[in-house]
Amino acid sequence: MDQPKKILAPVDLSKRSEIGVAYAAMMAETMGAELVIVANVSLPEREVLEEFEGGEDLTIEQAAEAAIHRIVVEHAPNSTISAVLRFENFPADAILDVATSHDVDLIVVASHGRSGMTRWMLGSVAEKIARNAEVPVLIVPARD
Repeated sequence: MDQPKKILAPVDLSKRSEIGVAYAAMMAETMGAELVIVANVSLPEREVLEEFEGGEDLTIEQAAEAAIHRIVVEHAPNSTISAVLRFENFPADAILDVATSHDVDLIVVASHGRSGMTRWMLGSVAEKIARNAEVPVLIVPARD
């Protein structure tokens, strides 16, 4: 098996998802791989960005790009980066689509660690990605 040349790290603009970006960046730097960061902005992220954009006089797209830039500076300053911004209702589908269209070799995703009723109602994006991806998936447990 060859080393990954492109590693995808999804981020939902939460601190927990940034743990996955940090792992992916470490792996990308070690392996000399490109890091592809995808942020899928769905309803919860839109609410956060709308709050942010109102104070900064930015569009949602500009606020999301600023958030991705901050994440890159904090967690992947030495990586070769491609950033993708999507606006889909189903994050797992958007992430899998980016994985295919950007020809990634590995997906590194942080799990929020939901269980019980919350998991039943919201599902697990990480689980859906792992079940349906055509490439290996590393799920990083994101615990407080």
